Amino acid sequence: MRRALFRRYPIAVALILFGLLLAIYFSDEGLLGRTLDYLRNFKDYSNSLRDDILSHGPRAPFFFILIQVLQVVFAPIPGEASGLLGGYLFGAVPAFFYSSIGLTMGSAAAFGVGRLLRKFLTKRIKDTAFYRKFNHLVSRSDYLIPFVLFLIPGFPKDSLSYLLGMSIMSLPSFLFITAIGRMPGTLMLSLQGAEIYNGNYVKLALLMLLSFLVILPCILYRHRLLLLLEKRAGNQAPSEENR
Repeated sequence: MRRALFRRYPIAVALILFGLLLAIYFSDEGLLGRTLDYLRNFKDYSNSLRDDILSHGPRAPFFFILIQVLQVVFAPIPGEASGLLGGYLFGAVPAFFYSSIGLTMGSAAAFGVGRLLRKFLTKRIKDTAFYRKFNHLVSRSDYLIPFVLFLIPGFPKDSLSYLLGMSIMSLPSFLFITAIGRMPGTLMLSLQGAEIYNGNYVKLALLMLLSFLVILPCILYRHRLLLLLEKRAGNQAPSEENR
């Protein structure tokens, strides 16, 4: 019964649970005070980091762009953390611009590595069902599926960039898909980082709630979504093979 209710009204149930958790969490005044102290201490530390980076003047954006490139290629830090950092350092709009540049450059580098390794790896996996299925997902005539994958919150987009480099996809098509597909998540992180710097925790909570409402359906219906994408790829496969 409860499972059926959750499946039928997932957003409503999630909002109720979210509200109950907030009520329980902040009902303890001591806990609320400790939370606010933590946020203030975090902001003090972050202000020091912000001052250090911005002390480089016009070069500061280039340092941040480099951080975004490296987190895609080598993943030394989580992408969410660097996205929040950008909003905290530069504000929402500049951070969105700088992050988009860095993420696109890093994705292009990962795509290039995948393309360099394609000959070496495809000789060993070209006859596998996985490789044939993956190539069908990125047929020359239909790049909707990779684009949707870039839009899905939480999907491993950095790994996808390497895999797409091994596919038949062209670099210009990939750059367009990754640049546009990453924008919604990049914008949301930039906005959240800016609100942390401004100390506007009400707006931050609303942005986090909005992110939660976007991510929730993707989690609940991920299997159905993937099945739809696979079905579309299967329909595209015959037309591609007849060319």
